[in-house]
Amino acid sequence: MKHPSSLAAVIAAAACCVTSIVIRAEAPATESAATNTPAIHPDQEAFFESKVRPLLIQHCYECHSRSAGESSGELFVDDAASLRGGGTSGPALVPGDPESSLMIRAVRYDDPEYEMPPTGKLDEAEIKLLEDWVRMGAPDPRRSVSPQPKKTSPLEIDPRSHWAFNPPQRFRDPVSPAPEDRDLIDTIAGRVADQAGVSRSRRCDDETLIRRLYHDLTGLPPTLDQITAFVSSPRIDKVERLVDRLLASAEYGERFARHWMDVARYADTIGYALAGKERRLEGSERYRDWLIRAFATDVPFDQMVRLQLAADRIDPNNEHGDLDAMGFLTVGRRFLNRYDTIDDRIDVITRGLMGMTVACARCHDHKFDPIPTTDYYSLLGILQSSETPKDGASPLALVDQPKAADSHVFLRGQPGNRGETAPRQYLTALRKPDEPRFSDGSGRRELADRLASPENPLVARVFVNRIWLHLIGRPIVDSTSDFGVRTEAPPLVGVLDELAAEFSEHWSVKRLVRRIVTSRIYAQSAHPAGDPSLQADPENRLAARGNRRRRDFESLRDSVLAVCGQLDRTVGGPPVEIHLASPSPRRTLYAMIDRQNLPSLFRTFDVASPDAHTPKRLFTTVPQQALFLMNHPQIGVFARSVASQIGQGRQDLGGQVDQMFVRLLSRPPTPIERDTCIAFLQQPAGERPQRFDPRSAWQYGTTPVNPESRVTAFRPLPVFSGSTWQDQEKLPASSEYGYASLGAENGHPGRKHAVVRRWTAPADGRVSISGMVGHRNDKGDGVQLAIWVGDKRIWREDQKSNNRPFRNLSADVAAGETVDFVVSPRDSDSFDSFFLRCQVSLRSDRGEYFEGDSKRDFSGPLEETNQEPLGRLAQLAQTLLLSNEFMFVD
Repeated sequence: MKHPSSLAAVIAAAACCVTSIVIRAEAPATESAATNTPAIHPDQEAFFESKVRPLLIQHCYECHSRSAGESSGELFVDDAASLRGGGTSGPALVPGDPESSLMIRAVRYDDPEYEMPPTGKLDEAEIKLLEDWVRMGAPDPRRSVSPQPKKTSPLEIDPRSHWAFNPPQRFRDPVSPAPEDRDLIDTIAGRVADQAGVSRSRRCDDETLIRRLYHDLTGLPPTLDQITAFVSSPRIDKVERLVDRLLASAEYGERFARHWMDVARYADTIGYALAGKERRLEGSERYRDWLIRAFATDVPFDQMVRLQLAADRIDPNNEHGDLDAMGFLTVGRRFLNRYDTIDDRIDVITRGLMGMTVACARCHDHKFDPIPTTDYYSLLGILQSSETPKDGASPLALVDQPKAADSHVFLRGQPGNRGETAPRQYLTALRKPDEPRFSDGSGRRELADRLASPENPLVARVFVNRIWLHLIGRPIVDSTSDFGVRTEAPPLVGVLDELAAEFSEHWSVKRLVRRIVTSRIYAQSAHPAGDPSLQADPENRLAARGNRRRRDFESLRDSVLAVCGQLDRTVGGPPVEIHLASPSPRRTLYAMIDRQNLPSLFRTFDVASPDAHTPKRLFTTVPQQALFLMNHPQIGVFARSVASQIGQGRQDLGGQVDQMFVRLLSRPPTPIERDTCIAFLQQPAGERPQRFDPRSAWQYGTTPVNPESRVTAFRPLPVFSGSTWQDQEKLPASSEYGYASLGAENGHPGRKHAVVRRWTAPADGRVSISGMVGHRNDKGDGVQLAIWVGDKRIWREDQKSNNRPFRNLSADVAAGETVDFVVSPRDSDSFDSFFLRCQVSLRSDRGEYFEGDSKRDFSGPLEETNQEPLGRLAQLAQTLLLSNEFMFVD
């Protein structure tokens, strides 16, 4: 096969576009026996190999080649004959006629039904190259590829062949329990461990066990008195009695509500919203408070499922407050495209409750599981036939529309490209033969009943697996929200099915939790029985030892509040901001979750993203976590508080150390710890160095629009709404500033006023600037961004319907000089919502380094923190709060 050997040869090959038609006309066509295609001139072959084949490989092979195992639309483009023959839509090419070639129409995006590649339109040069190639007769030297053996379609899989699609059964095999086994699940797991040659760890001590129970069931630490009473109790049922007491506490309901809020992608705002639209999700806290009540009162889980999907049919007037349960569906993101909002709800139902990735079938049949596209649109029809009532008893409720209707399948996920009708019914893989379609209103109630049925093979398994994760530290099935055919039966499938089968008999979450936490498995030490066991099962998939766990963010912060005497134990209520300099005493469960402007504190400590259903949390160890605990003003407030309480007792230093350890670590110090801490307290506290707060460097204001985009009169925006700076409480303001506003990454200019994001240099030096500006609406005439350093403009650009980065901008600055990012309207301020993120770094003349990030540093009004440096006793408190002993459960 001939390839051009130099740049000149490539250029020459490209030039053949014009002459190749003449060449073909002069040379009689002959058939190649090897390829069954017309003979090809060497220059045409070189052109195809250097230009066309790489383009096809890069943009088409992923979905249309035998090597990838994909033939979307039954079209293969990896050999000449297949490409000419085409797929289900007919021939892809008409040699010599680009205008009649389906392939060319598809890459031009001329036809909405055929826009290829779907990831984005090719650039004009690439489209022209393909047009020229077809115009010259589409010469293609590739030989026919022998067909690969046909793969079994996922839709041909017998659901009964997959373990998770069969109802779980109680464990019936004869087994001999070990002396320390407390439950059948211990014996089942012990047999699996023995078969794998893994020894089980001994029981942990009572002090460790009570700490685990308090953490897992309440999210709070026990006091020394509680630990002492439990350890010294001679009762043989002391574990069961403690568990019952904790399960009856209000803190248990709060703890398990937060776990389910991860599944339900809980937030208090809708996400991105155009300027002037209310972002606060009305009544979001009512769903959170309903969850607390449901777990605390042990509402059966099957009933919880029914209420979260169809409470409008069970408690239509909200007499019992159960309409708020429908927040499971409605607290998700609200998209501009309503089908994206429905997609989010389909995902939370199917992944959250069933462990099935049905949303993958939005554009095509599922690639792995027996889930046809019609299943997705069956659920879409159910949710599309539901609506939010006006002035309903709960702002979170949905009700059936007067006329429920089935949905068409959207071919390739495009609403304008309708296929067959998908009747509202249950999933194909789990539907009984001849099972009738849903006909009761939208079908939500029937769907809820089908999910909550004891015969459902997935819901009980998926929920039990989630509870096992929270209590044991790792799930039995690692893919907690995907029980599809690629998920093999786990080693402890017998344990999972025993628990799930019993759970589906009573649906009591408290009874399930009690059974697990009173088992031998739960009480095992985290120390392995020996090196061979650790090597044989390094990930502890056989649950032969305890899992050493760090506190999640909620438990960590709540524990700090509790031991420092600051915790407000009021249950329920509106959300509060917890990331400000002055701490809120409310439990972290009640934190305001703002989808669009989620505080970096939550991301730093791995809190679940509210944008989508979260299968399980990550636990990372990053420097920002320690830096928060060392430097954030909140921690200083807590440390001062506990130091003040202990210092008021007027004990000697040894007594203060003893009390500090008892308060924060629930144990007395060892003699060495006591002596070390006394010596520390005897040293004078050093002066606190002045720290640069990057938030204080930013200001948010306006300036009158002018031709130079210069800041002629900077006026700070006076009102902070909780997410944006603006002129009045509501947008648009009734003043002349209208929609003028600035958020963490977004904003809008006024008609006569540009908005200004201002950064003030803290020292002399040289500043470097980078970032991105975007106008993401195809309506309106866009905006203009100008960047000024002092009185020097270093960048200006109009922006319309796209994003544009700016990089490597630099200038000298003096201390106190400003860097202004000025966004002005053009002829009109309509549809002028914009995106802006900017990074500013300053290397001072003295070698200091300062950094500003407009998103990270964005904040409301900063509180004055002119407090004295921490005293020695407060420093000791902060040190103990930073310790691994406080951060870890055991």
